[in-house]
Amino acid sequence: MWRLKIAQGTNEPYLYSTNNFMGRQTWEFDPNYGTPEEREEVEKIRSNFYEKRFQIKACGDLIWRHQKNFKQTIPQVKVEDGEEITLEAASTTMKRAARYLIALQAEDGHWPADTAFPLFHIPPLVFCLYVTGHLNSIISAQHRTEIFRTIYNHQNEDGGWGFHCEGPSTMFCTVLNYICLRMLGVGPDEGDHNACPRARKWILDHGSATLIPSWGKTWLCILGLYDWSGCNPMQPELFLLPTFLPMHIGKNVVLHSNGANANVILIWKKVLCMLACWVENPEGDDFKKHLARISDYIWISEDGLKVQGIGSQQWDCGLSVQALLASNLGLDEIGPALNKAHFYIKESQIKKNPSGDFKSMYRHISKGAWGFSAPDHGWQVSDCTAEALKCCLILSTMPPEIVGEKMDTKHIFDSVNFLLSLQSKNGGLTAWEPARGYKWLEVINSTDFFANVIVEHEYVECTSSVIQALVLFKKLYPSHRKKEIETLITKAVEYLENSQFSDGSWYGNWGICFTYGTFFALKGLAVTGKTYDNCAAIRKGVEFLLATQMEDGGWGESYLSCHKEVI
Repeated sequence: MWRLKIAQGTNEPYLYSTNNFMGRQTWEFDPNYGTPEEREEVEKIRSNFYEKRFQIKACGDLIWRHQKNFKQTIPQVKVEDGEEITLEAASTTMKRAARYLIALQAEDGHWPADTAFPLFHIPPLVFCLYVTGHLNSIISAQHRTEIFRTIYNHQNEDGGWGFHCEGPSTMFCTVLNYICLRMLGVGPDEGDHNACPRARKWILDHGSATLIPSWGKTWLCILGLYDWSGCNPMQPELFLLPTFLPMHIGKNVVLHSNGANANVILIWKKVLCMLACWVENPEGDDFKKHLARISDYIWISEDGLKVQGIGSQQWDCGLSVQALLASNLGLDEIGPALNKAHFYIKESQIKKNPSGDFKSMYRHISKGAWGFSAPDHGWQVSDCTAEALKCCLILSTMPPEIVGEKMDTKHIFDSVNFLLSLQSKNGGLTAWEPARGYKWLEVINSTDFFANVIVEHEYVECTSSVIQALVLFKKLYPSHRKKEIETLITKAVEYLENSQFSDGSWYGNWGICFTYGTFFALKGLAVTGKTYDNCAAIRKGVEFLLATQMEDGGWGESYLSCHKEVI
């Protein structure tokens, strides 16, 4: 049976960590793990997903929850239609939810979770290991079983695969997953419910594999299935241009990272970087370090094995802490969880800038920041930093004997310094680094299927999170860089007000979508003293939320809002 191991890796060859592997999540198959009854229960969980896979396409992360073996002791509150909702009922429900959340916390303080939504992550990893000759040594029989499970579970009824499990079939993901099945030994006329014949028919019915986007063509060329002359290359001359020109490659976002500064845990392009290291030296340490980190990307759930682009350890930890604090439950109940999470957050801050002459490589400062996952990833993110800083500031006002010692002031100041570096002229805050390039550079986007990825952009969510963090910081440290912080907040509020849509909503880039963006924007405005009575933007935002509330009292929104840009 599979089990999740937390913060493991000490003394393993070719592994290095900046915080003793805190936040590291690795799945291990142990044939002796669990009782016969527990193994039977896991198989039932898998079977239930398979039977309902076309109705409920996203997993519930039930393998990890099953491993925690939490037994809820607080009965569920049922409220009938028209029945008055009492304070007791609401408080009981809150306490029940908080206990469940605490039960899912890992021993090192973070909250593990599945963040693998794209269906184009597994095939490139398989391709890379096949090309480098390490497929059988890295991908065990148990791994193959789970890979097959995932691919079969998420094949659409028309025979293709979507960009993600909820999406319609695309040539990109259908071609990659078909080749992956074949490479792992599934015959051309085999596969669950004739998976390969159905996939091949979908590909041919939609114009053939030659219509795959550029990223797909690259992998077809690497595998010898397509000629390199059929690819649209990124012009190498761009690297030779003077730096003052707007199209210089240094103006692009997140194209200038390297494995040495990210402990070979890279966003999206891990496998291409690993392949490049193998080409340079198949027996070199750089390639072996990549191999050692493959397990960091793998997640097991009831729908099978997924390959994550990056984990969400820090982001989930920061939001979980704030959820527990908002519950108003006593420290006797939530104190131990806060203590563990507080320690995890402090240990997960990035304590130094990228190595070497990082500015000549167009890297931005990272000292004082937090990333989306673990510090071994090393890539700074503004909203993750702001949410983590908020946690540290709030916890610094609480009894240290319960929640742990407050964060060192110099590390708090480092965090503020990073946040202050990311505001653009329009007042918005970017995600990773200052906006260097012109927006019109997006016309040279070569991905064919990602929008707005060539240059850095400002985001409502990042702007809001930074406002919230700096307003709180200003209360606790009123004299530190006072004028700069006040100026940032004023300009950031203007950005939020100017970014509002005519219907009162805000577009959210990092969640779905207008509901998500509006939630963040309203929080950012509210902490600066804006209210329904004195702020037109808040009034319009509230009206939008009231207008989109569903009959059952909640809110819901399709992922299609993201690219249609309408709810």
